[in-house]
Amino acid sequence: MELFKMAKEAMSLRSKAKEMEKALKAKVVDIDYKGIKISMNAKNEIVSLTLPEDFSENSVKNMEKLMFSAFESAIKESQKAMAEESKKLMGSLNFPGLS
Repeated sequence: MELFKMAKEAMSLRSKAKEMEKALKAKVVDIDYKGIKISMNAKNEIVSLTLPEDFSENSVKNMEKLMFSAFESAIKESQKAMAEESKKLMGSLNFPGLS
């Protein structure tokens, strides 16, 4: 019977993983860093990027710094969203030996 129980738990885990995959893709965070707007889902995939109209007036070095900071900010927010979603979806699972 133990083998059947483990197989059932594995199927449940697989189902939860698919559910989490969908939830992470659907959870989108939006950041605005000095006019640079980035939308990123909780899987760290960029959904959209909008630059301000006067962006090209900056020096290349300044544009690089601004873009780096904007992406860094978006990634941090995305990771927070991922942690929240993971906690919601996986918090109810009971792993043998970990409870």
